[in-house]
Amino acid sequence: MARSTPTYTPIRNYAIALILSVIFLYADISNQTFAPLRGIVSASTLYVQIISRSITENIRFTFASFKQNKYLLQENKKLRDQILQIGSKDFVEKKDNENKVQITDFQDTLSNIFKPNDINVYKIASIDLRNYFCCSSHKIFLHNPNKINIEENFSVFAGTSYVGQTKKTYMNFIEVILLSDREHVLPIKSDFFYCDARGKGKPMLISCKLNYQNDDLKNKIGDIVFTSGFGGIFLKDIEIGTISEIVSITSNEIEVVITLKTNPLEENFYGIISKDINEI
Repeated sequence: MARSTPTYTPIRNYAIALILSVIFLYADISNQTFAPLRGIVSASTLYVQIISRSITENIRFTFASFKQNKYLLQENKKLRDQILQIGSKDFVEKKDNENKVQITDFQDTLSNIFKPNDINVYKIASIDLRNYFCCSSHKIFLHNPNKINIEENFSVFAGTSYVGQTKKTYMNFIEVILLSDREHVLPIKSDFFYCDARGKGKPMLISCKLNYQNDDLKNKIGDIVFTSGFGGIFLKDIEIGTISEIVSITSNEIEVVITLKTNPLEENFYGIISKDINEI
């Protein structure tokens, strides 16, 4: 139940409190009676201030370290990105320089062989590997970014020998039929025969059928085979490959298998001879 009137405090209580305060104050001033207590209170206050300041400084240091680490991580990321960009740029420039050197060397080779003819160099775009390794259709495709109109049946050179001839152009590509395609025929010669070699539908192989006995030619394995020049497409006397196998078909007929000199899978640049070679 709440009080309705203030509680009365006798005046003597106030007098007693005042007298005790005066006695304690006099004792403290005269004899430093409460000095140890004040020291404890002061020391406690000082310790609290020191601890508070230490905690505050640790929090500030931690926050500053976090900000600094975040900044360092950002800087490291920037540096990594810059290093990657520089590395990528150097790689591209290196590849471009290598390509320029390869093109220059290849053009010099072509110029020495095909002096009277116009030559254009193209980079390979793709090769139909699935058919190349399993089937009879062997084709490659060359980049043609300038969409140059290339006629059909121009000879195609790569490395140090012929690899095929142009088939057609479409969009930004030139289709080339390889010598090893079953539909391709190449006039060739050696020191003992002339023939029209047909592609075997197997990588880097062409062959001729001749009316010879196998025993007559058993020492011809490894002989060099050249283009004969017949047909007006391929320049004569270009080394095309070597005899790798002689197979008897009948008692008087053999198949001479030639392994081609240039592997199209190992070449990046191809030269197209833009003028017909005079037929001999």
